[in-house]
This record gives sequence, structure tokens and C-alpha cells, in this order.
Amino acid sequence: MKEILDLLQQQSNQKIGLREKRPNIWQVIIPFYHEDGDMVEVFITPVGSLYRICDYGLTLMRLSYSYELDTPNKERIFNTIISSYNIQNEKGNLYIDIETDHLYPALMQFIGTVLKVSNMRLYKREVIQSLFFEMLDEFIQTQLVKYQPQKDYYPLPNMPEYKVDYCFNHRKVPIYLFGVNGAATARLTVISCQKFIIEKIKFRSMSVLESLDCLGKKDQSRLMSVADKVFPEFNEFEKTGDEYIARELDLLS
Repeated sequence: MKEILDLLQQQSNQKIGLREKRPNIWQVIIPFYHEDGDMVEVFITPVGSLYRICDYGLTLMRLSYSYELDTPNKERIFNTIISSYNIQNEKGNLYIDIETDHLYPALMQFIGTVLKVSNMRLYKREVIQSLFFEMLDEFIQTQLVKYQPQKDYYPLPNMPEYKVDYCFNHRKVPIYLFGVNGAATARLTVISCQKFIIEKIKFRSMSVLESLDCLGKKDQSRLMSVADKVFPEFNEFEKTGDEYIARELDLLS
């Protein structure tokens, strides 16, 4: 215990305590708190020549009281949060194995991750929106790469304000895909499609919504009036997008 405490205090400028919970398992006593006032529960245990910083499943247990990771999107967001901090998940136990020289920075990194995960319910809309295009791109570039999608396609080269997020089948009648995660992107999609029609460009269009509730009724109506296909949720696009594109390309060939 003294070795760990000495390392933490040498690497930090704040008071840190340790409380032995079980043999070779110490709880870190450090002034970081959840919104209800409870201290963040973090533990350190030796693993060979490394130290493991972990939570023994307490973060996800706390989260489950108010927010369930019960959809693929929520799970993806959770995994993105922890992976961005190099945190591992072993059956609900979040952890990171670290060398002694980086023990305190890793502890701060881990606590930051715990707080982000614990507060997922508070900023879920912002997180989902910020990750929507990242998730859309990952899916297209992996699951739909066989269709040779062109990202950031400009049907009117001299008018870069009219951009298509992804273009399929660009040599014949193209399929234009637009990602929509709010009113702004929905209106840009409508304006772009209308411009392409005015310019007599032959194309098929589809819009992938982050979710249907990201748009008001008027924006939904405008979008559906110009798009040939609207996927009301990203999950639906994941399930049926491949089949739809294959069918459309077959018809357009």
C-alpha cells in the first residue's frame, strides 16, 4: 500500500488516500464526486509488473439505476467513450492496466471516463448527435464498401455548397445519401435535392436520420417530399440499407 500511495503522491499535487478493501485491493480516496454527492469508487490492484485501475462493475451498476444500455446505439456510444480513453470492459468491470510511471495520469483518465459514463443519460442527445456521422461513416466504409461509396461528393463542381454526403453508382444514375441529425442538415438536404432537380441531374436520393424525433413535423414533411427513401433511424439503415442499395443499383444498371 505504501508503495502505491508514495507513487500517487509523487505524481500529483493533491491529497490522496488508500483504503484496503481486500488483500491486494485498495480503494482510492480522492475528492471526485458524482452529482448525488457520492465519491467516485476506484480501486487499484497489482497485476504482475503493472497496476490495474478498475471499478469492479460499480459504474455500470450505478448507471443502470437511471439509464439502460439497451440499444445498439447506446452500446456503441458507451464503447466509444471508454475506448477513447483506452479503458477496457471485462463483463462490466471497467479497467486500465498501467505502468508505475503513469499511475496518477491513468487514474485521472479513468475517473474522467467513469464520470462521463455515469452521466450518459444527461447528455445522451448531444453525444448521439456528435457521433452520428462518425457511426454512419464507419458503417458505410465497412459494410457498404463493396458499392464503392464516394464521400463528400459534389454533383455541381462549381457550387461546393451543394454537397452529397455519400454517392453510390456515380458513373450511371447515382444514389445520393444524406445523413440527417437535426433541422439544419434536413433543410440542407432538401435545398440540395431541389437544386439537383432544377439542374436536371438524374439521381436517386436517400436520407438516413439519426432518429425520427430529431426533426419536427414540418421538416419531416419537407424531407419526405424530396427524398426517394427515408430511413427514420440509423438502426433501420444498418439492418436494411445494404439490401435497399443493392436493389436500387440493380434497377439503375
